[in-house]
Amino acid sequence: MRIDIRSVVSKTLRTVAPNWWAYRTYLRSRCNHKGFYGGYDSIDMATYIDNLCKIFLSEEERKDFSFRKKVIVDIIKCHWNYGTNPTEYFCYGFLNKNDFERATYLPRKQKDDLLISQMGKSWEKNFAFIKDKNLFYKGMRQYFRREACQVESPADRTDFCRLLEKYGRLICKPTHGGCGNGIEIVDINDYNGDTQLAFNHLLEQGAYIAEEIVKQDPRISEWNASSLNTFRIPTFRTKDGIKIFYPSIRIGRSGSIVDNAGAGGTFAAVDAETGLVVSDGFDKLGHHYLAHPDSGKPYKGQQIPEWDALKEFVTEVHSAMPKEHKYIAYDMALSTRGWVVIEANWGEVSMPQIELGKGLKREFKNLLFG
Repeated sequence: MRIDIRSVVSKTLRTVAPNWWAYRTYLRSRCNHKGFYGGYDSIDMATYIDNLCKIFLSEEERKDFSFRKKVIVDIIKCHWNYGTNPTEYFCYGFLNKNDFERATYLPRKQKDDLLISQMGKSWEKNFAFIKDKNLFYKGMRQYFRREACQVESPADRTDFCRLLEKYGRLICKPTHGGCGNGIEIVDINDYNGDTQLAFNHLLEQGAYIAEEIVKQDPRISEWNASSLNTFRIPTFRTKDGIKIFYPSIRIGRSGSIVDNAGAGGTFAAVDAETGLVVSDGFDKLGHHYLAHPDSGKPYKGQQIPEWDALKEFVTEVHSAMPKEHKYIAYDMALSTRGWVVIEANWGEVSMPQIELGKGLKREFKNLLFG
């Protein structure tokens, strides 16, 4: 059996000299050493951390070399010990939490590892059903309550052109995208009525799903009218039925067409039983809002309309999913025609942990494996 000497040395130094090794890891990243951090992307870790320090630390704290170094070391050690990435470190308030409190949080990487463990060897095939937006639409079309088509090859031209001619405007999302990245509104007027030209524009960029635009209920538009404001509804399939797990409302900023927290949107906690907003608003830049920063509409204390109908709807949707999907985080919207599915994913548990200021690892695991 071949021994990976570098791995052994790394693990040893992380044990015997964790502070030194953590800061060395940071400095190596400054010298263009890229690596996997947080389990996902090959990134420039130092730049990632430096940018967040500019957001979350005061100027005085950044200028204090000893304090800044201590924070950087702590960020990297928390990644080793708990699986958090730098954004989670700051958003969860780890700077002011002890080891016991930190261990109660469920970071994205741990959450995905738990779901993979629960699904077993077939997890990639099952995950593809929700990761691929076109595949999910085809399987769950009746719950979308709107028309859509794929844009993945020249064979999709006819369907796309028909939809664009019918509606004039379509919202187009990268098939495997996330966090609102790459979403655009395709307007037939921008192409002088030439649907073929619009199709070619999309196809050149990659694979998309093109959807009829949801007309939002005016009561939800009061927070922000430019974006489709959605509700993140995590659910578990349990022996006692479908259970809703700490839902959130997600509200975009003025001028934005998306509400995603990763794109600067705001979010707040909603009581799963009553549909009452029970927290103030937050974003992932460390801001805390009593009211929406653009519209001025308060968060806490607002009643979400048609909440009982949403609970029934999400229960019906999850019950219709393949049985392998024990946990799903749905994005739902209240349209002028009632509740509709926007998409489904393995949704992070970051929003409720930020909103409520507590870790939800134990509750998540109990529902997933209980």
